[in-house]
Amino acid sequence: MTKPCPGPSLASSPKLKAPAGTCDTHLHIVGPFDRFPMSEERGYTPPLNGVEEFETFADTLGIDRVVVVHPSCYGTLLAVTEDALQRLGDRARGIAVVDPSVSDAELDRLNEIGFRGLRFTTLLKGGADVGGIAAMAERIKRLGWHIQMFIDAENQLAELLPALEALPVDLVIDHMGHFSPGAGVDHPAFQAMLGLVKSGRCWVKLSGAYRASDQAPGWEDMTPYAQALIETRADRMVWASDWPHVMLWDKPMPDGAGLLDWALSWDVDDATLKRILVDNPAELYGFG
Repeated sequence: MTKPCPGPSLASSPKLKAPAGTCDTHLHIVGPFDRFPMSEERGYTPPLNGVEEFETFADTLGIDRVVVVHPSCYGTLLAVTEDALQRLGDRARGIAVVDPSVSDAELDRLNEIGFRGLRFTTLLKGGADVGGIAAMAERIKRLGWHIQMFIDAENQLAELLPALEALPVDLVIDHMGHFSPGAGVDHPAFQAMLGLVKSGRCWVKLSGAYRASDQAPGWEDMTPYAQALIETRADRMVWASDWPHVMLWDKPMPDGAGLLDWALSWDVDDATLKRILVDNPAELYGFG
């Protein structure tokens, strides 16, 4: 039996007023379980957090657009994420997890629904293995999709770097590369990630600070990473809440308002903040 996850806290009102068009570029929809049973091979068991619960969260924070990332607890069973995209309409885009044997016709169907990329991970049971990344990147190039990676960049990026640099599509790195707070911005792997960002083909989600930080609830020890990434290429940064915070067993559950207010610690002007919250995700995910 997999370990049950706690559910998210009810979000309070943030101090930061989100600009119109703000996009949360990374969250998961889970359930209802009578319609969408989870994979038997999942690595965790989250509670119900469906479209209705997300909409309450989004209304509280002022989120207008959303990118639904297919959760690994469903493996490649995409029905739950497809349903969410259809219910949320044009305000939503999706990131899929697929088997390498997926047909081109199926990829076309997913594109019509609103999927815009494929996720691979080295960290989650049930996520797509990175071994097929090059072949899948070639197949999705015609759709304008990107590859999204959830990796332990601190320890794995050096090995993965040649393959990532050779991708024929854009790359999106989850949760700032999942660095520990003690590594620091001078760490060789973080500097290598900045090199990817400088190329213009790599985007980074300013998210997941609460997962690594030792300074909850403000996560100040993770702010230098965000600032260094923004200073490198603000036009390649996007923000995400990572709601409903699955697999959070050993860290404090974040308040949703704090996740948005963390942007206040980046010390950027209003134009840069709007670029990260609104303009960049509109470009990356194709919002009109």
